[in-house]
Order: sequence, then structure tokens, then C-alpha cells
Amino acid sequence: MLLALAEYEAHLTMTTNGLAVASAGLSLLGLILLIVGASYWLSHRGTRAVCLVFSGLTSLKFLAIAWLKIAPTSDFWNYHALAAFSAQGMTWHQMWTRGLLGNYVIFPHSLNIANFFSLITAFLGANFFISQLTNVLCTLLDMWLIYWLGARWLSRQMGLIASLIFYCIPAYWLYSTLLNGAEPLFVTFVLLTLLALTKALQPAITAAPNDPWLNLCLALIATLAANMLRPIMTVWLIAVLLFTGVHWLQTFPRKTTKRLWLYLGGAMLLLTSSAGLNNWLYGIQLAPSNVETTYSLATGTNVATQGTYNAKIMGQVTHQLKVNPTPAKAYSKLAQQLTQDTQLNVQQLQQQHRWFSFIDDKMQQLLGPDYGYNWVLYNLQSRRTGNTWYRLRYFVITLSAAYFGLMLIAALIASVLGLRQLTKPHFLNQYFFMSALLFDGFTLSNLILEVQGRYHVIIYLPLIALIICGIAALKIRYHQSEDV
Repeated sequence: MLLALAEYEAHLTMTTNGLAVASAGLSLLGLILLIVGASYWLSHRGTRAVCLVFSGLTSLKFLAIAWLKIAPTSDFWNYHALAAFSAQGMTWHQMWTRGLLGNYVIFPHSLNIANFFSLITAFLGANFFISQLTNVLCTLLDMWLIYWLGARWLSRQMGLIASLIFYCIPAYWLYSTLLNGAEPLFVTFVLLTLLALTKALQPAITAAPNDPWLNLCLALIATLAANMLRPIMTVWLIAVLLFTGVHWLQTFPRKTTKRLWLYLGGAMLLLTSSAGLNNWLYGIQLAPSNVETTYSLATGTNVATQGTYNAKIMGQVTHQLKVNPTPAKAYSKLAQQLTQDTQLNVQQLQQQHRWFSFIDDKMQQLLGPDYGYNWVLYNLQSRRTGNTWYRLRYFVITLSAAYFGLMLIAALIASVLGLRQLTKPHFLNQYFFMSALLFDGFTLSNLILEVQGRYHVIIYLPLIALIICGIAALKIRYHQSEDV
């Protein structure tokens, strides 16, 4: 409820008008009817129909690409430029010696994002459309992965509902279609982790004896890849650890528990060795992981910018990287300076008794529904298109806020149903429990680190999982009442 209120409060601070609210309301109703109608219709059709609908919905994104021409700026330009340099044969060490990597030496995940795009660029060319195409295809694959997961966990119809809810998120639809951000790739690897781990723990009857172990290896690789793009998979591992611990105390298949522990051990080993892997991959001395962590903490506890990007702190990073003779010296100085900044920020919050208001401000920044609209606006190529897009701001932001707010409310209702379901053993309990763990973990972890609106993309997955679990619980209650 606090999340829903914070998100709604964030939307109330934005200027809007009656026409925008009415138009967004009708559009929201249309999206709900699309999700309900298409999921019901497709649940009575074969895989070919699902393929046609998913492909048709994805093709609509190319209309947006054709209309809203993008000239990338900020991180999006950096990803695109570095990917092009790498694809053209320049080594990462050469880029570093020429100063092309800039402050990314303390953000290895940013280099990894560019590196992932460079693999596609090397084969298909350096046109920015290739990066857009990559993300569009990732979102198509994500729809299928969510569908397969939902069908595997609950039912085919629940999988369809989940995939359509995911597709229709307005802010993410814009962001994943028009920009070359890391989130679509990251979400894809997270979903691959979930599907592979599901198949490893609950293999199909037709699965070969080695299939669970192959899927376990795939889950480990996907976990590492996801963490390379967004270093927050430790939250995922903590959730799996708690989930495993609870089931270890209960009656649970021994083979399943053993594989869970093996996955946890292997994933922790891979994540702890990722710093060395990055240094080997790029052939340069990148900053230790504690430097990036202290930067995120210093930024995330800064009252002046409400935990978002802080130009002053980034200026400190740039300065230390320039004035120190060696990278090791610069990294050591940065770690000390950023730790001091964090301590001063915390002291200020304690002295002013501003923790509650500060966390509320950060929650609004994290759950801001305008990230899709804003990032498109900042990166539009044509001023004429930008003027048109600016006139649509009230409608787009209101629709984005309303849709995401509805997701939060639906997840809250589902959570209440899940708590009632705990009174008796049921297969839904484990899905409710894991979804709640992930939602809480990804949300709380963002409250102490740097936040941006686009960082809440990962929260969509546990939200959708809670929603379909709630729908499944309602269906079960309805059929039980019919039997009575």
C-alpha cells in the first residue's frame, strides 16, 4: 500500500488536465479489455495463434520507431559509440588509453552493456536501428518466456495474461522500443534464469536424465549475464536462499533441494569472481566492486538530489581519475572519498530527522511513471517531432501512471489473497512467497542506492507474478464455491 500511495503521490505532483485524464482512462480500459479478451481467446487456440498475436503486437513497435526518430544522448550514446568502436576492431584497452571509456572504468556493467550490443553490431552494422531491433526482439522473447513460465507454474491462460500485462506497460513499451537501454537484455536473462531453474527443479516427465543438469548450468550462465548488466542479482540469490531455507524445513523432494543448494553455491561463486572476469574480459584494470557500491551509496543517500544522479559526486569521480597517476591510486582515493560522502549524508539525515521524508522522496523517484516518456523526449532527433511529442506529455504520463498504479493495487489485493491462502497447504503458496520476496528485495535494495525511474523495471516481474497468482487463487475459490 505504501508503494501504491508513493507512486500515486508522485503522479499528483505532475501537471495534468481533464482531457488527458479522460483519454488515458479510455486507453487504460482498452488495454484491460485487450488483456482479458486476447488471453481468453488465445487460451482456446493453438500455439500458431499465440505466435501470430505476439508477432503482430511486436510489429506495432516498428511504427513507433519509424515515427519517433532517436538520436541517442547520455548513456545511450555511450553504449552505441563504444559498441561501434568494438565492432570495428578497436580493443577495449585501446579505447581506455585514448580516454574513450571515461568514468565507465568504475562501472563495469556499463561496459558490459556496450559489449553485449557490440556482438550484434559486429554482424548487423552500427546503425542505431540495430540496437532498437535487439531490444524489440528481446521484449518479444520476454513475452514468450513469461508465457512459458506462467503456463508451467499455473496454467496456459495465466501465462497469456502475464505476457500481455507485461507487453502493455506503457512506460516500458516506449523505453524498450525506442532506446538501447540495458533493461530489456537484463530482463531477458532474468527470465531465462527463472525458466532454466524451473526446468532444473521440476523437469518434465519427458525430460532426459541429463536435462536438469543442463538447465542448471544454463541458469548459472544466465544469472551471471544478468548480473553483468545490472549488478543486483545478489538480491535474487538472497530470495532464493530464503526460499530454499523455508523448503528445507518442510517436506520437499531431496533432489530438488540439492539442486537449489548447488545453484546457490555456483551462482555465489560466479558473482564473487565477476570482478576478475571483467578485468580479464577487457584487458584493463577496472575499479573494484566496492568503488561502484560506494558511489551508488553516496549518490543514493544524497538529500539534495533525492538519491538520484548527482553531478557533484560524478565530478569527484572524474577529478580523481584524471589527477591520480595510476588507476589503483585513483580507485583507492575514490573509495575513501565516496565513503566519507556517504557518512556525511547519513549524519545529515539523522541530525535533521529526515529519514522518512527522504525515503518517501526516493520512492517517488524510483516509481516515477514518466521515465519512458522523458527518455524518449530527451533523445528525439527532430525538433518538430519533439514539439508534437511534448504536446502528448499529459496523456502519455497519465496513462503510464494509471497502468502502473493499477498493477500495484492488483498486486496488493493478490498479496492479501496469498496471506489468506497460507492458512492451508497449497501449491500457490510457494509462488506467492517467492514473488513477495523478490518484490520486497528489489524494492528495498533500491532505497539505499542510487535510483532512477527506469530502475523499477525489474519490479514488473514479481508484480505480474503476484497478479496472476491472485487471479489463480480467485479461480480456485470460485470453483470450490460452485462445487459446494
